Amino acid sequence: MNRHKTLKPLVTVLLTLVALFFWLNRLPREQATGDETYTIPVYNGDYRLIFEENFDEDPLDPAIWNDQYLASWTPDPEAARAAYEVEDGILSLIITEDTQPWNPEFDGTVRTSSVMTGNRTGLHEFKEGLEIRNEIEPFMGFISQYGVFEIRAKMMNSLGNMCAWWLVGIQDTPEQDVEVDVFENALNFGNVVTASLYAHRDPMATEQHFVYDVGDADLSNEFHIYTFEWTPAGFIFYFDDEEIGKFQAEVAYPMISILSAYEGRENWWVGPFDPAAPYPKVFQIDYMKVWKKVPEDFGQVDKLKIASQDEATFTLPAGQYAVEHGQLVGFPSYVTIRYNDGTDTQQWVRWEALTPATLKKLDRPGTFTLKGDIIGLPDAILDSKKATIKIVVEEP
Repeated sequence: MNRHKTLKPLVTVLLTLVALFFWLNRLPREQATGDETYTIPVYNGDYRLIFEENFDEDPLDPAIWNDQYLASWTPDPEAARAAYEVEDGILSLIITEDTQPWNPEFDGTVRTSSVMTGNRTGLHEFKEGLEIRNEIEPFMGFISQYGVFEIRAKMMNSLGNMCAWWLVGIQDTPEQDVEVDVFENALNFGNVVTASLYAHRDPMATEQHFVYDVGDADLSNEFHIYTFEWTPAGFIFYFDDEEIGKFQAEVAYPMISILSAYEGRENWWVGPFDPAAPYPKVFQIDYMKVWKKVPEDFGQVDKLKIASQDEATFTLPAGQYAVEHGQLVGFPSYVTIRYNDGTDTQQWVRWEALTPATLKKLDRPGTFTLKGDIIGLPDAILDSKKATIKIVVEEP
């Protein structure tokens, strides 16, 4: 028997498969991370993946993540900076014995390591009497209105520490201020998932809470999957793919995601602190993903294209405006982009500069258009498209 003749076809097949593998991996896919080579959408049933963070970059991508927790409220922005590591596809948010309180004036002994997909001056006015200590350049690395959000995570396991995944409104206006705590998990609370919704200044929302007993699940020694679906009617929450609660709330603006590890050593609402617990204390996150549902009248597509931009309008009385960070106060920081599969995303926009000629137009009634650069989409999808917004100046 000639072994060489027998092996030759097998070798040919294997080489063909290897070549096919490398060819397929060179094909572009669509992702919301701004990688310009990714243009082919990824679907899971009726949902398209619009954001995927697998935590394989150290440091975290500054185009997506900000590591200074609510820095406009603290006298020391460095005390608000997260301590974290990224290793083997895991983000570890770290509290050490030397971690300092991020804001002693307004948050006591609370320490935190937090990362956020957006930040701006005055974001999340978490208690009365706060004063802005630092002006923060607006940043929206990833924002979304509606969708299915999911992380896989492992909690800290000592008294006086808390892990949280939460979202806040982008606050283009003060009313865009809802806070959704997907979970605030602490050993002090027991073996439970606690979720909350706080309206703050949003007149359309009401405060809501639930607590779910996870039974024999080990939250601090095992990874578990936390998911919520956000629709125009509200929020549905899941633990390891099992529905555990829901909130009714019509939140019609994008939100920023925040991942936080906390420690409160004295007089903290979470409960007693265990000074004997060993350091470091670590909140670990395996991934974060977000999907958007494909509408019933549409289907999956082979290549994603922009179909349209929702109309954006900003109305103001003539001569009555203020400018911060080169933009009008209250001006939309994003546009909604719609695609050929019927899905949409909310994209941060850097609007064109307000020139003296533009400001002059704001002093008299009339209508004009501004353009801006759409942030966070690859050039292959943008195809040189610009965001547009109609400015309507009314009689004062």
